[in-house]
Amino acid sequence: MLPILILIVFLAGSSEAADTEVKSVEYCIVGAGPAGLQLAYFMQRAKRDYVVIERAGIAGSFFTVYPRHGKLISINKRWTDSSNTEYTLRHDWNSLISDDPSLQLRHYSSIMFPQKEVLVKYLNDYKTKLGLKVDFNTPVASVEKLTRENFRLNTTGARNYSCKVVVMATGLPNLRKPDFVGAEHTVGYDKVSVNASDFEGKRVLIIGKGNSAFETAQHIYGNTRFLHMAGRHAVRFAWSTHYVGDVRAVNNELLDTYQLKSLDGMFESESIGISRRSTGEFCLQPPEGNPSDGLETRIKEQQYCYDIIIRATGFTWDADVTAPLGQTSTHRKKYPRISHQFESSDVPGIFYAGTMTHGLDFREAAGGFIHGFRYTARALHRYLENRRHGNKWPGTRRPLMGLIDALVKRINEGSGTYQMFSFLSDIVLVDKDRTSFTLLEEVPSRTLHILPRITGHPVDEGTDVIVFQFEYGKNFSGARADTFHERRAGCDIAFGYECNFLHPVLYHYKRLPNRQQMFNESLKTNKLKLPEPHATLHLMEDFFTNFRQDNHLVPLVAFLESALGRPLTPPSMEQCLRLTLRHGEAPEYCTEAANRWSAAELMSGGRGATGVSRA
Repeated sequence: MLPILILIVFLAGSSEAADTEVKSVEYCIVGAGPAGLQLAYFMQRAKRDYVVIERAGIAGSFFTVYPRHGKLISINKRWTDSSNTEYTLRHDWNSLISDDPSLQLRHYSSIMFPQKEVLVKYLNDYKTKLGLKVDFNTPVASVEKLTRENFRLNTTGARNYSCKVVVMATGLPNLRKPDFVGAEHTVGYDKVSVNASDFEGKRVLIIGKGNSAFETAQHIYGNTRFLHMAGRHAVRFAWSTHYVGDVRAVNNELLDTYQLKSLDGMFESESIGISRRSTGEFCLQPPEGNPSDGLETRIKEQQYCYDIIIRATGFTWDADVTAPLGQTSTHRKKYPRISHQFESSDVPGIFYAGTMTHGLDFREAAGGFIHGFRYTARALHRYLENRRHGNKWPGTRRPLMGLIDALVKRINEGSGTYQMFSFLSDIVLVDKDRTSFTLLEEVPSRTLHILPRITGHPVDEGTDVIVFQFEYGKNFSGARADTFHERRAGCDIAFGYECNFLHPVLYHYKRLPNRQQMFNESLKTNKLKLPEPHATLHLMEDFFTNFRQDNHLVPLVAFLESALGRPLTPPSMEQCLRLTLRHGEAPEYCTEAANRWSAAELMSGGRGATGVSRA
């Protein structure tokens, strides 16, 4: 009898397994939001075996719900002073990278801050026009690690997936869970009415002081009797911090009615409590164990009571899918803990893309937003191409005389280093014989110590390393910084390090820093700062962000020539004759330049046709 029972159980299990198809692919990308689609584009162009797995029936489903009141806060600047696509991406905060010029959001909306429906249409057109491979209506329930390079994604549908690499690109879909007494008396940002008339004549409190809170306040404050905002910290404004995730001017009208004393207001408290009265109103309770913030005294003196309390305290990532594997969180459980190669710090083989990687540059660059993570998704793809397929990080190799032109072009046009300032760098490797260089674009700055492993490009003894990135002034960003003071701009050419606004910074290393140098500096400053180099150059800020003027080019040439010990502009025949007489032989760069000297210069004995030395 026992063998028969075993056979029945085996057959039942086999039948269940047969009902669930298992699709084997190399790369499983979970989530068809902007990050998942962006990575899929690079995978498809490289002809990789991939699939995007999406729980909803369309791409970008998050934006069918959020922002709740419809208006995006990402800039859709349609006109710039250049037709160069790379340059225009510096001011286009919504478009993904592709080789199709029609897939730019400026073709979808003429509004500076478009409605969310526009982005949803754009993302689905992006998927369709580029033919990206997406399995819709397939929610991923869990991820299992079977071997070092074998994961199984279990879904709630009829198909599971066997993957060698998993990339989570599901964004921050969950609202932060409330952790205060009386939270049950509040309504969450996800459920709050978008009908402003529902707040007519009401007393309203919004808990939270970020963009979702201000977005909600902007929508209803004209209908309320009064509106208060409360949070743990004072408001952080993007124009002070230079962090696009802080409160933006597009939603800050409540500040007028607060500062001009028209009943609305805001206050800070580390903790808060809410109780419901018999009248149906909701009143604040004094904070427990924190009387020093002053709120307790004010509550005792005057009741803070409201008809509606809204909770808008931000979003967090969905940790449930990978939690059984031991994946941990950072930044108050907002983001997964990952390396600067975008790989899980806890589960090798699981990578992250998009907003989920923003823990690396939180409150610094734009990595939590489309105009930032479209570049980090590309960096992740380039890293995977090198690690798994032996394809080096794309690099431009040229004679050393082309270094100035190459850097000037990248400084003035590159969008990845501009948007991901202090996080992505262009890195120049100068051969030890100093006759040629290789330029690597948009490399994560904090991987400098392991550059050969990340990019596949060797860095031999004697190789000079030049790192270029954009930075704001050292003391020009902060929650309380006054960024509109009279002396905010106009630094001098000789004191570029005193410049406040975004400007190019170049670092010269005679050898790569080691891990200890990288992380000691990081811990000391808590910034995305590089270790101490051999030499540094800050180019002057420019009102038009045009760094092609003499006050930029002259110090740039001088810095690089000093660092490399040779001229980087073609020498004249006269210069080379002098050096030959002085040293007994012509320098190698003179031999290279001889082929470019004109007949007029040769006839004039090393001077130009006008008789004026080009030295």
